[in-house]
Amino acid sequence: IPSACIRSVLTESFDTVTAPPLPTGWVATNAVGPAPLWVTTATTPNSAPNAAFVDDPGALSDKTLETPGIAIGSTQARLIFRHDFDFDSTASSFFDAGVLQESSPNIAGGALKDITDPAVGGSFVVGGYNHVLSSGFQNPIEGRMAWGGSSGGYSITAVDLGPNVAGQTIKLRFRMG
Repeated sequence: IPSACIRSVLTESFDTVTAPPLPTGWVATNAVGPAPLWVTTATTPNSAPNAAFVDDPGALSDKTLETPGIAIGSTQARLIFRHDFDFDSTASSFFDAGVLQESSPNIAGGALKDITDPAVGGSFVVGGYNHVLSSGFQNPIEGRMAWGGSSGGYSITAVDLGPNVAGQTIKLRFRMG
């Protein structure tokens, strides 16, 4: 793609703050489970000095990191990011995992939906979900496709955000259960 065709509407390296606070507009919550929340950290970032980070506790949890509002133009948008994860798993069971959600005022009244939900219309170009999260362990996102196991270091993910968000102001939410 020629660079003249690429327009960034949000770029975040988490480097504009001194760890551990998040940059302005980013919101971390723990819907279920113990502290800590998502933070920035200078420990093993993809590019120095910082990265966003959340722990994977040995207890039931539902931890989220939400972006500020992102104004999407009249054409389809793409999100590209790098992430490194190491969730609890065995050879055949995946107990913890992460997913990406999106909200848009014109989809389900602005409710957060998985990026791959048909109402959103998003799709992974590269680095999509790699495992089905095991059921029966009380994980709030169990039984669905997610990023599980270990990424083996930083890997790139690119996702088309879906045609249904063109012209909207959206939010993205990274969720770890």
